[in-house]
Amino acid sequence: MGKFRDLPGAGAAVGAFALTVTLGVGGASASALWQQSATATMTVSAAATWPGDVLTAFTCTNNNNRTHATLTATGTKTPVSLTYAALQADGSYGPSYNQAVTLGASSTVTLDITSPIVVANRSTARLTIRVTATYSDQSTGSATAVLDLEQGNNSNKVTCVSTSL
Repeated sequence: MGKFRDLPGAGAAVGAFALTVTLGVGGASASALWQQSATATMTVSAAATWPGDVLTAFTCTNNNNRTHATLTATGTKTPVSLTYAALQADGSYGPSYNQAVTLGASSTVTLDITSPIVVANRSTARLTIRVTATYSDQSTGSATAVLDLEQGNNSNKVTCVSTSL
């Protein structure tokens, strides 16, 4: 093999090594400067009042034969939209739906076995649905409902199990 200095880039490598060793002499003081600590205080104030809780109640009710579940979100004002999504096996929520929604101070979602969210999640016997109300000031409120789906024997039941606000 030829001499080291004849290799391409050998001069640059030696120069970089020498520079690293030379600058390394001040390493202890640079390390001490890096490890110093300081305390800072920050104050934050908002230009407007925080909207607070916008949903005041959330219920799930069934019709007599439990083929329909009505989710009712009651708020301090009427939302501009109400969407709902199903909890997936990985812990995330799937796509949002807005079919069968009636907006008002008490906004409702009516679900049955043919509702798109139920059809998309037919493989589960228990369905957790998050309902989100969005208001004109961009504030939101959400609540969840747990529904049991009974699809065998043509029962087509959508039964309310629980709700949480």
